[in-house]
Amino acid sequence: MNEQVLGHFLRYKREHANLADYSVNADTRRRTPGLTRDEVASMGHVSVDWYTRIEQGRTGATPSFEVLADLCRVLRFSQPETDYVFNLVGLVSPQSEEAPISGAAWTLLQAHNPEPAFIMDQNLTVIATNHSFQRLYGNWDTLPPLQRNWVWRTFKSSAFRDRLSGWVQYAQYVTGVFRKVYSSDADSKVLLQVYTAIKADLVFAAAWDDLVVSDFHVQHMLVNSQTVGELYLVENVLGLPGTHQYVVFEDAGDQSTGTKFKQLAGADE
Repeated sequence: MNEQVLGHFLRYKREHANLADYSVNADTRRRTPGLTRDEVASMGHVSVDWYTRIEQGRTGATPSFEVLADLCRVLRFSQPETDYVFNLVGLVSPQSEEAPISGAAWTLLQAHNPEPAFIMDQNLTVIATNHSFQRLYGNWDTLPPLQRNWVWRTFKSSAFRDRLSGWVQYAQYVTGVFRKVYSSDADSKVLLQVYTAIKADLVFAAAWDDLVVSDFHVQHMLVNSQTVGELYLVENVLGLPGTHQYVVFEDAGDQSTGTKFKQLAGADE
């Protein structure tokens, strides 16, 4: 860990803090711009001496997860800034609260019609879908969060499970992704709820016990639509920069599927 780099960053952000955002005395006679070390230490629930040692980059002055999280909160760090300082000390950054879907992401989602697309949050819960997704899989807007989770759906939705050829291989892949995501936020109540709901599934349990770990990668899927028959889908996942959200595209893998998607766009699933 480079204490000097971390300390320099904290000092810079402290000295450039906007005092209008804080309940402190904004006296023009302050000897230093921004917040004082005493103020940051007090709001961060650490001693002034310990904060000073961190900011000065003293050897061995490595803040704990809790202390660094509090300092990020006090100094109003953005998610990228929080990720940066946690990277400096070799810790996994705490996940932000669910970010709103940007206008650009929403436009991208809808522009993908007539092929299905959806957006997942950091817990792999589906938070937005396009029209074609709804035609193929139904309207998820009224479902509770657990039933909108990508992992939960893979194992607990009989409609999805029965209509996907090669479901076992896909489920093993999903388990690997879930393990990696869960490792980044082991205290997540949402991910614990998902795990509790699916842990008894034999396919999940076998893949979990085999310590399967996976990144997102291209999936080739055969899904049976009750309306237009078999669809060959190529599933790709795109991470949205500056968020902990993912856009999932289920593109037509052949010309026949492309034609069926156009038919499906005007039909009830």
